Amino acid sequence: MAGEDDEAAVAALIGRPPSIPFEVVLRSASGLPCVIELAPTDRSGAPQSNWFWLVDRELTRAVSRLESRGGVARARDAVSEAALDLSHLSYRRAPGRGVGGARAGVKCLHAHLAFLLAGGFSPVGVWTLYEVLRQEPGLAANSLANWSAASRPE
Repeated sequence: MAGEDDEAAVAALIGRPPSIPFEVVLRSASGLPCVIELAPTDRSGAPQSNWFWLVDRELTRAVSRLESRGGVARARDAVSEAALDLSHLSYRRAPGRGVGGARAGVKCLHAHLAFLLAGGFSPVGVWTLYEVLRQEPGLAANSLANWSAASRPE
């Protein structure tokens, strides 16, 4: 699991100490955590359904702006239902739940982008990345400088 430096960095990025053990799977060009892989349970042992979490402050804000402009509905309309179902199946962390804890459909663009950046199959993540970079191309220089589509979660 994460060391003290990463624990402190993630706490600073999300504004509170993380309640779920994690490992960093993607760092920004400045070395800060960008995407983290979460343990299946929180520190008290309670199960949780998220697998990957976007913690990069700039990317998180950009995705939030996209969501506030109707991004969830637009992503749902842009991606075929079959591709979305496959994405949820490839993500399965908890029984009956897919990306971002959703049972079906699109619930959270942040979760889809985190899954994609960690190497997962997420057409919604691709759509989100395209839209974010189209609107804010400067994010690629730092937040996504170390991303390789070749990585895959196990």
